[in-house]
Amino acid sequence: MKTALNGSKPLATSVCYVRHAVSEPQACTRFASDIFGLQKVAGQNGELAFRSDDRFRTLSLSGDRNDGDSIGIEVWDDAVLEMIGERLRPSGFAARPASAEECRRRYVQSALLAEDASGNRIDLVTRPTRSGRRYFPPRDAGIVEFQGIGLCSIDHIRDLAFWRLLGADVTDWVGDIAYLHLDELHHRIALYPSPRNGLLYAAFEVESLDQIMQNSYFMQENQVKIVQGPGRQSASQQMFLHVEGPDGLILSYVHGMAEAGDIKRPARQFALTASSLCNWGSEAKNVPELGALPSTRRET
Repeated sequence: MKTALNGSKPLATSVCYVRHAVSEPQACTRFASDIFGLQKVAGQNGELAFRSDDRFRTLSLSGDRNDGDSIGIEVWDDAVLEMIGERLRPSGFAARPASAEECRRRYVQSALLAEDASGNRIDLVTRPTRSGRRYFPPRDAGIVEFQGIGLCSIDHIRDLAFWRLLGADVTDWVGDIAYLHLDELHHRIALYPSPRNGLLYAAFEVESLDQIMQNSYFMQENQVKIVQGPGRQSASQQMFLHVEGPDGLILSYVHGMAEAGDIKRPARQFALTASSLCNWGSEAKNVPELGALPSTRRET
């Protein structure tokens, strides 16, 4: 695991939530809960919140474009939070302490609100709230936890510098798509070169391949758009199914990602081909970032 400068503590430890602004909150709520299988819970200030595991919430939807989009990254403690701020600001990245109200809205003890070079909002947080109640979804989709994210990057080199300052590093490349690991898994964050910024998808772990296939059949029966899959990533060996709801909201079922541990090899380079992105042969539909397209990164 990556460590802080003094070698004693980890920096970022997990991806803990996604806050996502949408133009059709109610339709997206039905998709996330009744179709995808997340548990809807009480939100605040018009927020629509969902659970996927023992955390208080891992996905929230809002119509607020000004303060409704961010990715939550848990860090070890307040000392590490302060250290990260001291690393980000001299490198030209915006980072400010969150107010008590901003922390309350995020259900965390403390936070540093930062932005990468693409303008993606990254909440660096401590002590995200856990729930004392068991996760109980409206539909048994086999979801066991929030697993990670795909993120769009319009300034790929500088965004990689941002994540490396948080202790993340590249496990493997597919073209210029970077798989970034924070813990023992192959990756928690996939960074996709793109002409846009923002969330590409939020991924949720399911129990087995059976749930990947069963959810694929369920989506077909309910005429829900399958963006890609069932498939399997060549680099991570993770099986996946990407499905799209209203307002372009993409949620993913995933299972079987390889472990990385303390990687003692350089990041491998895979060609940007369909087989590198999915060795089962599934192709992405109308989502350019998930397909085998030339890199759009900007050199700096």
